[in-house]
Amino acid sequence: MKILLNISRFINVIALLFLILGPYGIAITGFLQLIAALIFLIVFPKNILIYIYFAVVGLFFLLWNRELDTWLFIIPILLIFYLSYLIHWNKPINTLNTLKS
Repeated sequence: MKILLNISRFINVIALLFLILGPYGIAITGFLQLIAALIFLIVFPKNILIYIYFAVVGLFFLLWNRELDTWLFIIPILLIFYLSYLIHWNKPINTLNTLKS
């Protein structure tokens, strides 16, 4: 599992490097971060924060009307920082089991 977590971290770092490309980089970063988030979900399936990430990603795509000049593009930028925090610095203590008790 530690190897999968390290792979997820590596993919996230590569995704962050694509931000240099501007608008094209955000799309590539988003795709790579989805892969990193899926791997993180495999490693920590009970972490509720990763489910919040996927819910906000889904909400973004439901609300986005395919225009590039909208305020909704604040959400992907915030998601980039949120997932980076989650993968690199979050201790997996926020689990679904702790919420039930």
